[in-house]
Amino acid sequence: MTATEEKLIELLLANLRPVRRSPAPVTEQTAIFGRDGLGLDSVDVLEVAVLLDKHFGVVLEPEDPAVRPALTNISALAAYIDAHNGASPSEPKTP
Repeated sequence: MTATEEKLIELLLANLRPVRRSPAPVTEQTAIFGRDGLGLDSVDVLEVAVLLDKHFGVVLEPEDPAVRPALTNISALAAYIDAHNGASPSEPKTP
């Protein structure tokens, strides 16, 4: 697991109170949305976007065709974050 994936899991679990139905541990392959993953829904997208901007310096642009696939699981979202080269995953973005 990459540092970005680890930090992303930590942030999502600490800040969004996911509704997990599965007792399986959260891994890089865990779905972000839906019943089989963290249990987040479309309302949570805004909160995910705020976390990404605050902690990674990455802005989810609705017109970016890479955004929707990036929101499928932890690994895909971490790859999107790394590709958009925001702040270090261990440090919040400074204003």
